[in-house]
Amino acid sequence: MMKQTYLQRSSLGQKSKFRQWSTTCLSLLMILLNMTTWAQQRTLTGKVTSAEDGSELPGVSILVVGTSNGTQTAADGTYKISVTSGSKLRFTSVGMISQEIDITNQTTLDVTLQPNSQSLSEVVVVGYGTQRKADVTGATATVTSKDFNAGVLNNPLQAVQGKVSGLVISAPNSDPTNNRPTIRLRGTSSLSANSEPLIVIDGVAGAPLNSVAPEDIQSVDVLKDASAAAIYGSRGANGVIIVTTKKGSAGRTSVEYSGYISMGKEVRRPGFLTPDEFRAKLTEQNVTGQDYGASTNWLDQVTRTSWTQNHSVAVSGGAEKFSYRGSLVYLDQPGIIKNSGFNRINARLNLVQKALDDRLEIQLLLSHQTNNKKFVDYGALRSAVRFNPTQPIYNADGTFNQPQGQFEVENPLARLMQLTNEGKERQTLLNAKASYEIVKGLKVGVNASQSTFDYLYGFFIPSYFRGSGNSISRARRETQEVLDRLIESTVNYSNTIDKHNFSVLLGHTYQKVSNEGFGAEHRNFPDAFGYNNLEAGNDNADGSTNRRVNSYKSEAILVGLIGRLNYSYNEKYLLTANIRRDGSSRFGANNRWGWFPSVSAGWRLIEEDFIKSSNLFSDLKLRAGYGVTGNQDGIADYAARRLYGSQGSYYTNGGFQTAYFYSQNPNPDLKWETSAMTNVGVDFGFMKGRLTGSLEFYYKDTRDLLFNYPVAIGSRYGSQQIVAGTNNVLANVGRVTNKGVELALDFQAISKQDFEWRTTLNLAHNTNKIVSLSNDLFQYNSNSPLLYGSFGSGQGGIASPIVLQEGYAIGTFYGPRVTGFNDRGEYIYQDFGGGGTQPAGADRTYLGNAQPKLTLGWQNNFTYKNWDLSFFFRGSLGQKVANGMYIYFANPNRFPGENLLKDAFTTGIGKGVSSAWSDLWLEDASFVRLDNFRLGYRIPGLKKVLQNAQVYVSGQNIFVITKYRGADPEVRTGDSRSQYGSISDDNRAVNLSPGVDPVSYYPRARTLVAGVSLTF
Repeated sequence: MMKQTYLQRSSLGQKSKFRQWSTTCLSLLMILLNMTTWAQQRTLTGKVTSAEDGSELPGVSILVVGTSNGTQTAADGTYKISVTSGSKLRFTSVGMISQEIDITNQTTLDVTLQPNSQSLSEVVVVGYGTQRKADVTGATATVTSKDFNAGVLNNPLQAVQGKVSGLVISAPNSDPTNNRPTIRLRGTSSLSANSEPLIVIDGVAGAPLNSVAPEDIQSVDVLKDASAAAIYGSRGANGVIIVTTKKGSAGRTSVEYSGYISMGKEVRRPGFLTPDEFRAKLTEQNVTGQDYGASTNWLDQVTRTSWTQNHSVAVSGGAEKFSYRGSLVYLDQPGIIKNSGFNRINARLNLVQKALDDRLEIQLLLSHQTNNKKFVDYGALRSAVRFNPTQPIYNADGTFNQPQGQFEVENPLARLMQLTNEGKERQTLLNAKASYEIVKGLKVGVNASQSTFDYLYGFFIPSYFRGSGNSISRARRETQEVLDRLIESTVNYSNTIDKHNFSVLLGHTYQKVSNEGFGAEHRNFPDAFGYNNLEAGNDNADGSTNRRVNSYKSEAILVGLIGRLNYSYNEKYLLTANIRRDGSSRFGANNRWGWFPSVSAGWRLIEEDFIKSSNLFSDLKLRAGYGVTGNQDGIADYAARRLYGSQGSYYTNGGFQTAYFYSQNPNPDLKWETSAMTNVGVDFGFMKGRLTGSLEFYYKDTRDLLFNYPVAIGSRYGSQQIVAGTNNVLANVGRVTNKGVELALDFQAISKQDFEWRTTLNLAHNTNKIVSLSNDLFQYNSNSPLLYGSFGSGQGGIASPIVLQEGYAIGTFYGPRVTGFNDRGEYIYQDFGGGGTQPAGADRTYLGNAQPKLTLGWQNNFTYKNWDLSFFFRGSLGQKVANGMYIYFANPNRFPGENLLKDAFTTGIGKGVSSAWSDLWLEDASFVRLDNFRLGYRIPGLKKVLQNAQVYVSGQNIFVITKYRGADPEVRTGDSRSQYGSISDDNRAVNLSPGVDPVSYYPRARTLVAGVSLTF
């Protein structure tokens, strides 16, 4: 027994020793293997520079091919990465030609990258694909993120304002809640439909512009002419703006932070009487009872210095087959008017995955945005300039001083602070793409997206608000929900045979948009409820109701078939042809489908021996194109159908019932507007590419304009002689032309090792003309033309200043000319046709135009070692503006009931003479503005912690040079409509009356910014 136990212990001991020996050997083996690995792995260092000028290249992505091991170059172009012999490094950078280099036994590797920003390899984003810049035959322009405008940008297109010739982006003021500017590309081409370019974001046509933050944009491509935009068919009549967002790249994870704070303050305040000057005028005119003892600058009371903050965080990276980028951007922008402001959160995720030997590529893009808006009450701004400056702000008990008696003349601060006027928007966009290369050169693709937009609005007036005779509470709530679904399928084949290169694209697109909403209003309930308890309201004492309820829903479907052929011979002779057939549910049963073709050609003269031998040009290409595009945006979804609506009531069965009647006449012949455009251009380069540019000539002819024409109820109209149930019908009748010339120049003036100066200039001239407004079925009365334009609420007695007339441009001013004043201070008018010189019979004539003769943008970029400086001038020359502020507040007869401009008492207007529209109030509003500047410093010596670190200061609206006497010469040029919905009658009137400066104005701010940009 003892022996057995001994043997067992002995056996156990041997096993234990064997395990110890095995562990020791295994450990030694692991050490040897690790030593071998360490011997193979080593740290490689080096610097990446540009072959063009030898400058260091920061942010170059460096990846060990086939792994996720990667890094980026530091601010001075240096890098450090672990490698093994036999591996391969890939160097990639935006604007440079990528390189792959095999690694042997070296420990240092310096790399020189060739620039491709001006080479044949530069890629331009076009509809449903990309093209090399050298192969583009249409009129296009590209602005990359490095050339974006500096400063506070609460709308993506503010980043490219003034950067593209022919593209006019304007915002009439600094109201942050009205952050969708008016956009016009090569003039205005429509009377009733939308005149803005189609927005395409990452391939999603019609995507909401505000769904992407400016910080997330990589580039903006503009398709100007029909030969480039015809691939979008019935939506390309006003051009196309393609936004491409930033995506990740292979290499180590990169974390970017950028943030700034800014200060905004009002500039160019109109010259109204101060309290002391107001009192002096009271004394001068022997007026009593109008001095209330206070000294109040009401504009000071309603304005403030606004402090804006913006923060952006982005994480990006990837491996050879996969890349990602996620970002979060927060903007908080209080308005310079009290109790107004805007804040926004943007979240975005871009994922790209390749598989099956890179033949399959899948992209997923997800974005979400939340906007909160506190709308300003423009009535308060009107009161701020007209309210008696001797009135006190508050009563003795601390309540607001709110005198009664005058219409729309009230305490402006009380109006601002007592009203609630706010909205919340949520926008979510999901976009999935997949492309698969079946065989070499043959790819199939699918692009699907869904966009949802939700809007919630609340408005509340408390019972203690005394404006406009108010004495009871009132509230309103509105909701809107839009669902936009898009699916596109494409087949693309490309091949090169000898000197022939060609590609063919075929595709199908289907888009459905649903738009619905609800609104409710009630009155007379406790103020504590605000707008959150509408059912608590009370009816009137006579039994009539204060309740108002409305709801709506509509849908629109757009179906398209697309085709494109690109061909080049020997990279010298180029041809592009597009064809699209669209069908829209918005139009009449007889005209729902249409064809939209285009063709363009190019000749790369630089490849001809007789040009090469001259050594004069570095690039020279002639282009010519013609195409037809359509316009179906901006009209109602059921614009061609007969609609019914409630109209009064009738008594039956012992009670009143709602009555229904026609609310819209049908038009089965309704179709899209069509624009035919011819474009001829030349791209050129001199001085070995230091000076490059393009020159464009175009002629755009838009026919079948959509416009409401009057018809008598009960009469017959149209080709089918339909009986009219209402007094107007939407029809295709008119014709408008736009023709112009554009010039863009880019000059690398100085390029030294430590100092660079690059300057760009763009100029554009456009001439607009209404050719006709009548046809065989509908006639426009040119002898009594329609007038448009309002100077604001309460100014109804002043004639509209804009005329819609054949032979003249949209935005033509029309009215009498003043030659002087008689002994009574009455206007003396010029007699053109026997109307006399008195106001009652004054003849009217054409006075000028609101459209500029020339628009320009001039950018300058300087770099010196770690410093960079840029400034940008933007200008508009030759346009006229009707000065509503002067037509109303320069009449001395409004004193002392209202405050006036100082100039009012030197105009010559006599006692009892009312304000009236004439050329006296039409001014030259030409201007040149220092739109923005930026001074930055790149902090050296931090590469162990940061890939890049930069601090900067910038500013916007630094100064403006102009003769215009109003608050600012850059007034509205059209309706900045919401993303969804048709154009209302009011918005249509705004589109047809550019250049009217209203009485109520939101000031334009000057902003100063301090910011930082970090890359970890």
